[in-house]
Amino acid sequence: MAVSARLQAALEYQISAGAPGAVARLEIPRARLVWAGSAGRLVRGQGQSVRPDDAFRAASVTKSVTAAVAVRLAREQILALDGSLGDQLGSELLERWRSLADLARVTPRQLLAHTSGLPDYFHDQAFAARVRSEPSRAWHPVELVDHIAAHGTSNFRPGEGFGYSDTGYVVLGVLLEQVTGKPLHALYRELVFDPLGMHTTWLEGQEAARKPGIAHHYSGELDMTTLSPTIDWAGGGLATTTPDLTRFVRGLWSGLIVDSDGLEQMTRWTAGASFPPGHAVRYDDYGLGIGRVVVEGVELFGHTGFIGAFAFHAPQQDAVVVGTHNQSEVDRWPLVEALCRELRRAI
Repeated sequence: MAVSARLQAALEYQISAGAPGAVARLEIPRARLVWAGSAGRLVRGQGQSVRPDDAFRAASVTKSVTAAVAVRLAREQILALDGSLGDQLGSELLERWRSLADLARVTPRQLLAHTSGLPDYFHDQAFAARVRSEPSRAWHPVELVDHIAAHGTSNFRPGEGFGYSDTGYVVLGVLLEQVTGKPLHALYRELVFDPLGMHTTWLEGQEAARKPGIAHHYSGELDMTTLSPTIDWAGGGLATTTPDLTRFVRGLWSGLIVDSDGLEQMTRWTAGASFPPGHAVRYDDYGLGIGRVVVEGVELFGHTGFIGAFAFHAPQQDAVVVGTHNQSEVDRWPLVEALCRELRRAI
């Protein structure tokens, strides 16, 4: 069976497992191999078939982009990774979120590494209930933090634990806007998208769509495209395509966004970072918006997203593996494993 047939079968397997539609892309320059495929439909069980370059929500793959921007600004001495928020974030916001203990002591590095202790608004049941009751509400980023400041408490003191938290990335995004005087989507475009030619990627709810007909994506039976995309932002608000995600991965690891010292910062693995067996997030190590995981004997650096998205670089093979399947309750790893097996065969 040829490479394309094996990988197409892997995509079709995701559909049989309950995914509405799936796309993936594998690039191995050393083997002169570029493959892109798709299966299923844009809307579960109806309408147009998914095409390899259709747009989808990247979810937490966004964290890698946010982290790269933050590290770039730190390298330019616009942001202090190890400086406290008390010295960098506006005093009005520190007062607004005073119920979050020790927030002023938290550093941007801790926000990026999930060691701030901030609880995760995105997986808070009270927040989910508010979203379901007001599905079309446009949330301002500070309101996302307002929710957890009103309904949650810090999980641990800054730097004394590890807890995956979209809240930390929202706080960081607010900080990036304050220190630069620019909206986050403009920073993404200036520092990442335009230099890398990512013309089909955008921050939903903040700028116009760059491609029509975004794939519908689901959490169980809930079609999440019926909810405002503003419920996530710096931690998961990007829409993109597999060609653009490939450009991002290639550009990041080629040093086009951050220099080699910046990449070292992003891959400085966090002591004590761990994800329990069966957790939807699966990394062997975690740094700043970048995780490390070994799949089928292939070491991968990158990130995954809530609704199936993934974007990885395989440094030993200089390969890129990206895709999604648009369903939070379907296991992404059989598809990633199939892509990694082809990578090993090709090298």
